[in-house]
Amino acid sequence: MLISLFLAVSPMTASVASLTGVAPIGEPSIVVEVEDYKSLLKAAGDDPEKLWALYEWTLEEDDRKKYRKRVLNKVIKAAPDHAEAHAALGHVQFEGKWYDSERALERYMSKIAKERGLVKYDGKWVSPADVVYLDKGWKKDAATDEWYDPVARKRLAEGWKLQDLNWVSPDEVGKLDEGLWKCDDKWLPLAAANEWHGDIETPWRIPEKRATVWTTCSRETAMKAAKQAEQAYFDMLKVFGFGGDDQPAFMVVRSRSEYLRFMDGDDDYDLPQLDPLAMSAFNRSAFADLWFDFDEERYLGMGVTFWDEENESGDLFGLHDARFAYGLSFVESIDPCFDGLDDVYGEGEVTPEFAAVRLRAHKLPRWFRWGAACYASRWFKDNQIKRGGDPYWARKWSASNLNAQGGLLDFDDVFDFEASGQNEETSRLINQSGLFVAFLVDGGDPELSRLHEELKDAMEKREETANIFASIRKSISERDEQLRAFMNK
Repeated sequence: MLISLFLAVSPMTASVASLTGVAPIGEPSIVVEVEDYKSLLKAAGDDPEKLWALYEWTLEEDDRKKYRKRVLNKVIKAAPDHAEAHAALGHVQFEGKWYDSERALERYMSKIAKERGLVKYDGKWVSPADVVYLDKGWKKDAATDEWYDPVARKRLAEGWKLQDLNWVSPDEVGKLDEGLWKCDDKWLPLAAANEWHGDIETPWRIPEKRATVWTTCSRETAMKAAKQAEQAYFDMLKVFGFGGDDQPAFMVVRSRSEYLRFMDGDDDYDLPQLDPLAMSAFNRSAFADLWFDFDEERYLGMGVTFWDEENESGDLFGLHDARFAYGLSFVESIDPCFDGLDDVYGEGEVTPEFAAVRLRAHKLPRWFRWGAACYASRWFKDNQIKRGGDPYWARKWSASNLNAQGGLLDFDDVFDFEASGQNEETSRLINQSGLFVAFLVDGGDPELSRLHEELKDAMEKREETANIFASIRKSISERDEQLRAFMNK
């Protein structure tokens, strides 16, 4: 059957003409006889341009609507990457592949998210490692695939400079060359700046490569703590296989008394009890579970310790304590808890209910969270030891502490980890949990090594780990003799 079309002189006229072999005439309108849809489809063949022209022809009349999807499917069969045809069909693209709909892509993403360890963020699937940057409002450079702070990039281009976490405007950068430190609206020499930052309300906040050190100690001590955090990072990496926040913050105060007052809560600091289980009573480092900045609606939970500059043995203990506090912050960056934060900000205070929720909401068991930090503090291999020294000195010291305290506790007690300020065995529970992690990571047992690899993979992918931890618990419990040999060698 032949049909007559009244074709205006237009790009469409030329397209249809290319299918019929009839050239357009330069008149306002002309009559062109073309064959029906089947003939036009046959004339287009497998030429994507001609098929797309046929699709445009189907748009001219409502009675041609029934042909549109068929033609579009022919277009993408002839040209699989034809973006316009895919878009007209409602397809969406991901990683170079087209999906029939957003729903189809979502089903696919849900399927592979578990395999790739992706998490959903603001409606999109992303790598867990990207979340910390997205939370900060950072962007990824398309050319280098590196994350960057757009505000920092803009300011640096304008001549601003950073001093620790403080931005210095172009008209004040000369103060940096004078060796001065910005303290609120004042510029102070180092000695005076140390004194100003000695207040718990205005600590030094010093970003280093692996950590951000918050401290009321001198800047010199802060750098010692940062060095220990740098070394502890690699021990934590052995445990987890990956890192969370690039620079987890940890706090170092000046004395044990300041540490205990800060963690227990003090009206002078206008702070509630930050350590609800009073772990600080039995350990020189603990986690400030309930530390908030309510004005900025910001959770400040981090590892806290002290470094006594006035005590001649302060550096000896500070080495371990800084590692421990950093380790606790590292674990939090791997296994954070956000449950109930909105309620806390809404109330403007920490409720007992929130404290209870937070302490049981983490995915990783408590013995492992504390054991990992203890491993980096007391059971690590010291790679900084020079030739002739003993790189396992910390492990031997920790083993001697356990033996002096009465030896190993029942393994189930450690795995259950009922540590608190009310449990006199808390110190031993922490130390023995560090031993368990050391045995898992460094013990060389084939079964435990296999389970450790499974655990690292599952943690990075944010997969369920309960069954793996159950197997680890069973395997360690069955290796009492081997563990004791590892501990005392």
